[in-house]
Amino acid sequence: MEKVEYKNAIKNRKKMASAFLKLTIEKEKFTVTDLVKLAGVNRGTFYLHFKSLEDVGQLIENELINNFKVLEDEFRTCDIDQTPEIIMHKLNDLLIKDLDFYKMIICSKHSNTFMEGIRTSIIKSISNNFKVMRYVTDYNKFKTLVEYVTGGVIAIYKAWFNNLIEFNLTEMTDFCSNLIRTGLKGCINYQWK
Repeated sequence: MEKVEYKNAIKNRKKMASAFLKLTIEKEKFTVTDLVKLAGVNRGTFYLHFKSLEDVGQLIENELINNFKVLEDEFRTCDIDQTPEIIMHKLNDLLIKDLDFYKMIICSKHSNTFMEGIRTSIIKSISNNFKVMRYVTDYNKFKTLVEYVTGGVIAIYKAWFNNLIEFNLTEMTDFCSNLIRTGLKGCINYQWK
């Protein structure tokens, strides 16, 4: 019996998070009533899980950051010459798991807040990767490249989700991997394979 309640709790939080994102796309302001109506849950269910609408946004942001921590862990263990492809393909895999959810996040009015959390997480993971950092020849160029690439990759995915780029997801992932590799070659002293 307990597992059913747990599954329902997860399902209800997911429904409320999806409703939150849909409402941020459709409306400038909305209420708990708007959210529960769209999610198909009652107010009591909402308040069982959240204190406010801001808590729903925080849940979504935390979930995104936790999902991207998986990428960080992967990044720490990969060889430098595989880094761009591994990170981009793991990102691709993550997006494919719940493409509609990520599209809502990226298209929502709060996407800049969500994307900033992801960007910060990616920058931190790259800067803390000793396998990469030991080959950096110019730290300022490297830091600038990391800022540029993370912002650019996020912008590319945002454009893709808004149907402004006609690559399929795999083609875009490969293209971004090549861009990252090209940029890294300019500030890392490494014999690329």
